[in-house]
Amino acid sequence: MGLHTLLLGETGTGKSMFAEVMYEYAKEAGRIKSDAPFETFNCADYANNPQLLMSQLFGGKKGAYTGADKDKPGIIEKADEGVLFLDEIHRLSPEGQEMLFYLIDKGFYRKLGETEVCHSADVLIICATTEDAESVLLKTFIRRIPMIIKLPALRDRTIEERYNLTRYFLM
Repeated sequence: MGLHTLLLGETGTGKSMFAEVMYEYAKEAGRIKSDAPFETFNCADYANNPQLLMSQLFGGKKGAYTGADKDKPGIIEKADEGVLFLDEIHRLSPEGQEMLFYLIDKGFYRKLGETEVCHSADVLIICATTEDAESVLLKTFIRRIPMIIKLPALRDRTIEERYNLTRYFLM
């Protein structure tokens, strides 16, 4: 399907756009189906509630946490056979990173509250962060991401690149 990727760069450098371009290229190159899903999840949206964050990502079983009144699919299930873009990955807890690298290594995951059942998913994971990856992500997680791309800030790009980007956005 492709290489799991970590995108690094300041806010506004185009990490989300780059992830979408990677997805479109994977479709054009035949690495994923033309109707493959592209799911986006911003880990910062639930950073103050790690249980809810994990449930949103991996899904949850009824009774797994307060308010879980029914089984719930997660974003990973929705992204199966496609691409999952995880923005602000540094906001994912170490436990969440471990669960994610188990998915990367084995292709399996467990929903929050499950101990017996494993679910499989074939997902290309693209992560993004504005932080220094070495200081905010587990080393075991970083080792499982074979492609790390640093996107330069707009001020560090050539005038020609800035002009082309402006033209692209206006079109």
